[in-house]
Amino acid sequence: MPSYFLRQYRYFKAHRPLFWILLILAFAVLGILASKISFEEDITKLIPSKTENQQLQKVMKTIDFTDKIVVNIERTDSGTVDDLTQMASRFITEIDSTSEAFIKGIQGKVEEETALKTLDFVYKNLPLFLNQTDYRTLDATLHSDSIANLLKGHYKTLISPSGIVAKETVLRDPFGLSLEGLQQLKQLGVGDDFIIHNGFLLSADKQNLLLFITPQFESGDSNANQQLATNLYSLQTQLNADYQNSATISYYGGGLVAAANAQQIKTDIQYTVGIALTLLLLIFIGFYRKITIPMLLLLPTVFGALLAIAFLYIVRTQISAISLGIGSVLLGVTLDYSLHILTHLRNNERVETLYATITNPILLSSVTTAIAFLCLLFLKAPALQDLGIFAAVSVIGSAVFALLFIPQLYRKPPTKKVVIASETDTYSIKHRTVLDRLAAFNFHKSKLAISALSFLLILSVFFYGKVRFNNDLSQLNYEPEHLQQAQQKLDALTDAGAKSLYVVSFGNDLQSALAVNDSVFSILQSLKANGTIRSFSSVGALVTAETTQRRKIDHWNTFWSPERIDSTKKLLILNGERFGFKPTTFQQFYKTLEGDFSTRSVADYRELNTFAIDDFITSEAAITTIMSPVKLDETNVQKVKEVFSEIPQLVLIDRQELNEDLLGNLKDEFNSLIVYSLCAVVLLLVLFYRNWRLTLVTAIPILLSWFITIGVMGVFKFDFNIFNVIISTFIFGLGVDYSIFITNGLLRENTTNSNAFMTHKTSIILSVLTTMLGVGVLVFAKHPALYSLAVVSIIGIGTTMLVAFICQPILFQVLVKDRATQISK
Repeated sequence: MPSYFLRQYRYFKAHRPLFWILLILAFAVLGILASKISFEEDITKLIPSKTENQQLQKVMKTIDFTDKIVVNIERTDSGTVDDLTQMASRFITEIDSTSEAFIKGIQGKVEEETALKTLDFVYKNLPLFLNQTDYRTLDATLHSDSIANLLKGHYKTLISPSGIVAKETVLRDPFGLSLEGLQQLKQLGVGDDFIIHNGFLLSADKQNLLLFITPQFESGDSNANQQLATNLYSLQTQLNADYQNSATISYYGGGLVAAANAQQIKTDIQYTVGIALTLLLLIFIGFYRKITIPMLLLLPTVFGALLAIAFLYIVRTQISAISLGIGSVLLGVTLDYSLHILTHLRNNERVETLYATITNPILLSSVTTAIAFLCLLFLKAPALQDLGIFAAVSVIGSAVFALLFIPQLYRKPPTKKVVIASETDTYSIKHRTVLDRLAAFNFHKSKLAISALSFLLILSVFFYGKVRFNNDLSQLNYEPEHLQQAQQKLDALTDAGAKSLYVVSFGNDLQSALAVNDSVFSILQSLKANGTIRSFSSVGALVTAETTQRRKIDHWNTFWSPERIDSTKKLLILNGERFGFKPTTFQQFYKTLEGDFSTRSVADYRELNTFAIDDFITSEAAITTIMSPVKLDETNVQKVKEVFSEIPQLVLIDRQELNEDLLGNLKDEFNSLIVYSLCAVVLLLVLFYRNWRLTLVTAIPILLSWFITIGVMGVFKFDFNIFNVIISTFIFGLGVDYSIFITNGLLRENTTNSNAFMTHKTSIILSVLTTMLGVGVLVFAKHPALYSLAVVSIIGIGTTMLVAFICQPILFQVLVKDRATQISK
């Protein structure tokens, strides 16, 4: 292979115009193909595709977990209820004008016209809104004494200065059936401890007013959420200043938490990584003495990424955005190839020597890393399979590109020869720097370095098993103090702090899903009545299946038999005469009793605009889901799960447990990946070196660095999580690279008496410096996820370098050099 790349180098050097045409053409073609690929942001692609959770995946793709933003307006001791409603009205008006594009709707205010329309709808469809308790109450009222007392109250209402609506309601509905039916709709709200006052939702003590914003975009859309959050906080500052002596306003919601996380990540990167990368570029430019070095370093990485995306476009057309995000972190491995080539060129190696020295190690390293990532194809998670293809193609593409093009593009600066003497050898290199002196230091002969590594190894024996996988995503979230305070206020006001479950009914069509949801609604009512759950919201209070509606209409017709209707008329007329009511006063009510009722469709309910039905019902091709959020104590979760366990066409979703299971599955998948990867790496090393001793020299440090990394994490009580476990694969890839390059450097130095070992060490030190400044600097970040990335990268990369510099030369001495000496004797 070295001779092939050397021939290509000479050919392109002799045909420079062709070289530039091919270079530009390659980036243009790959760029066009890569731009055509489409991404899917489906978190279920990370769930291993097993038979037992295929149903869950199908439901999860359909259901819409609406992360509403709760607006909490709280009055002060000197404030009034009117202050609450005035601030709420102003808030709605102003946020509509500034953020209409980001808001789907605002709930919590009921216009008078809408309330009347809802009351009228309930009255015209009374059978659909009455339950067994209502019928028992009505049956107890249909007696002369009860009706007399009822009419006495109505008489007082009619002669008092009451509103027109109240008088009309009395005349057409003397038994208040529509008001009883309206009570059922409370199940669509936030709980029983709230009342409607002047069209707004207030707490029972009238201290708080709540509004609910449904964002136009999902919580994961950080750009849209950031703009909405900016508008909300700007308005909050303005309103709190204007109503400082009467009311205050605060917000809480998933979108705001996501926006705060995105902003904190951005800030952390700006103040840590931004500065670190600037220093890194200066170091590279100073070390290589060329201002174009950063471009040369990144060009193979960009080429590899474009090649991988273009390849995926050809074989799949659509890939997981999640896998691409993970893969972008792993592209740091490809920088190693550029660093090794540039370091050899910087040391004034002839191109012939360069290819003879570096080609096989780079190709072996890239193929080894690629096959390790291709082991992801054996796993059952589609997103991880996409990741495997992306990482493998990009790594090989970057390696080949670096070998072909960097020697063509690199131009050596003027050099001054300096001699550095090590303990046993004399190396002739260029530009003596701190990095050169560090690379010339023999770590494997330092008692202090060997003692330190031995100490870490002993510690790891005791602490290796103490590292756990933390699958609690809430611990990786960043919440500023004002959001924490807002959440605490809501927890005290509502059941927001209680455990949440989602009972999801589903079916092939709307009616089958509604039929299941009707049963769910009945069960939830029973569970709430016996105290098993705190509260629930269900569209079953409003929308029911057609079969249930017909059954309710039949019950109405059975209850209001001709005999009972006639008896009720007589009692109303007889007792009404005492208060001056005419026989025709309740004529509209009599027509309702004798009228025909029909079933209603979901579209009829949507026209009310009183409740956000689409928050509960979602329909996709061939499946409809109906969600009922439930609040309960943690101690009753298992009991509720058992109640619903045997109901078909139903999924009970615990989002926290789902996240934990998902991350647990990912942990298992990555554990499997490590096993597969190690087997693949060892097999390739055996095939390449065809020498079990050299295989051991290379493989043992890989295993040892992984073992010590986890052991050190155990000492400091750092856990793995979804973020840093990805970095650990990056570290594993770098460990493979370091081991291969050190082995080849030792081999070449042993056979040619050159300075190959030190040159490889210089490249590795630059790689470590790149990772430490690029990722490790995030140890100063405030965001927990970024901090965890930094900690693992610092521990892992530092350990990997020390093991490579200390253990490998010792292993090489024992297994290879000493063995060769014994044989020669």
